[in-house]
Amino acid sequence: MKQYLTPLILLFVLLAGCAVKPEVSWDYNHQVNWSSMKTWAWFQPGREKDNRIMSLMAQRVHLQVSQDLAAKGLQETAAQEASMWLSWGFTEKSRLEGTSYNNGFYYAPYPWVMSNWPSEVVVNSYEVGRLTLSVIDPANNHVIWQGIASQRLTSDMSPEEQREYITESVNRLLEKLPPPVNYIPQ
Repeated sequence: MKQYLTPLILLFVLLAGCAVKPEVSWDYNHQVNWSSMKTWAWFQPGREKDNRIMSLMAQRVHLQVSQDLAAKGLQETAAQEASMWLSWGFTEKSRLEGTSYNNGFYYAPYPWVMSNWPSEVVVNSYEVGRLTLSVIDPANNHVIWQGIASQRLTSDMSPEEQREYITESVNRLLEKLPPPVNYIPQ
């Protein structure tokens, strides 16, 4: 029994390291002078900051973005003084995933014709969450950078799993803000 313990532990460590990470994509305006962007504020059109109610998700996103941008040396300031505004949104979409199963081979009346057509198809529905983060130029209200993190969600995510999802998504999104020189989005 002891001989199976070490490989089993290694398998669990390997699987834990392969946790699903969000798929991330970015796009940005190549003509922006990103080196001049040193301050930021949240974009809030027509809303007073003191009168809004923030959901738990909004609080988590705001906290993580603030921490990540502070680590990059960007300073949060009043909206009228900021060199860039940030905005975010979250959407969920249902996706379908089909899996076909083969219950064996079908033999045709001719010996040289054989087929393994799927005899059963199972379709499952799942949710994909998309966290979108946008950087807006305060001079003209145009989006100058946008990142999208997509990840499969489960309906029973605990608060800790939700925090982990937000943290990982925001970290991966902000890896390329400001974009590296000569960066070409994929």
